[in-house]
Amino acid sequence: MKEEWKTHAIGRHLVDVPVSAQLVESWDYDKDSLELLAPRDDAQFSQLVSRREAELRRRIQKSGKPSFIELVRLANDSVTLVSWEQPYDEAGYEFDTYFRAGRAIVRYPNSTSVAKKDLALAFFKRCSEKWREIPKDQLPEGIGFVVSDTILADDFRNYESWNLLIKLEGKPDVTLEVSSFVGAAEEGLRQRAGGILARMLGMAAGLSQLRNHARPVGPIQADEILVAGTQNGKRGYGFKWEAPGKSYSLAEPNLNVSLEVRESAYATNRESFSSDDEALELWDTLVNSIRLRPGAV
Repeated sequence: MKEEWKTHAIGRHLVDVPVSAQLVESWDYDKDSLELLAPRDDAQFSQLVSRREAELRRRIQKSGKPSFIELVRLANDSVTLVSWEQPYDEAGYEFDTYFRAGRAIVRYPNSTSVAKKDLALAFFKRCSEKWREIPKDQLPEGIGFVVSDTILADDFRNYESWNLLIKLEGKPDVTLEVSSFVGAAEEGLRQRAGGILARMLGMAAGLSQLRNHARPVGPIQADEILVAGTQNGKRGYGFKWEAPGKSYSLAEPNLNVSLEVRESAYATNRESFSSDDEALELWDTLVNSIRLRPGAV
């Protein structure tokens, strides 16, 4: 039976994934990690914030003062807790921001210098006005950075990134990841990997190159290198696709897809791929599906 696929939104992109796969996501916004918390009602949200505030109040500075400074209320009942970043000095602030998007909560911890406090709070206020919940079973529409079932409906230029680990059903020996970050590689994948790849092919018995060429996907310019080899009867794979991206571009970030089957506790390919054709079919379906979500930027 042919594998069923579905379209998944992450960051500002869409990618097709097997329906049966387990997806593990992570996201950074302006280089700081976002944490999606379980949905809570108003009372539960207040308890969450109060517990964190109490923890910060119990932390004592070298000066003898509590680390906690203040609670700042933002739009849509979002809040940020301001505290001293280090216990031994008071040169920088730590922020624990809790954005509300419907019933969903996105935690955004970061820090800055004392001089930039007002700028940071203005940034949090802007973000709090733009978080939205995505209706169940719907793909998001319009400008925004998607975090699971929420979207930050903004195109603020920043160093955002995301990572998607795809755990294939019945294939525990396969590592499959897709990732994106705002930035540009100095050299393309084939230029960087050329010398290393040549040495690998010369040293490893049974290692062969399946592909090594430019591999654009729609308007996305990218390279692809696929290597496979057999050792002790087991077939291993190292697949890589990369779009180098453009510097500081939300619409054209660096994009990566990698697939690996390496040495493991499994002695055969029963837990990975029955043939190169099966591996390539899955790889091509996924890579060919990657696209910028219409209107995301």
